[in-house]
Amino acid sequence: MLESNTFRSMMLVGGVMSLAIIIACFFATPLVPIDGKAKTNYENVMAADLGDTEHLTGYQSILFAIKGKTRGSVDHY
Repeated sequence: MLESNTFRSMMLVGGVMSLAIIIACFFATPLVPIDGKAKTNYENVMAADLGDTEHLTGYQSILFAIKGKTRGSVDHY
C-alpha cells in the first residue's frame, strides 16, 4: 500500500488534472447550439464573425448573455 503522503499527492495531482480538463472544456468545447437568428444577434452584439459554426462554447454563451442583457435593456424613445 502507498504511503499516505504519496496517496495524498496523487489525489492532488488527479484533482488538479480533472479541474484543468473541466476548465478547458468550458472554454474550448462547443456546447450551446444556435440558429440563424441567434447567430446574427451574436455577431452584431459581440462584433465577431462566427463563420459557419453552429455551436457556442460555454464561455461565449455566458459572455453573450451578459453583454446582450445590458445592451437589450436600453430603451430608445
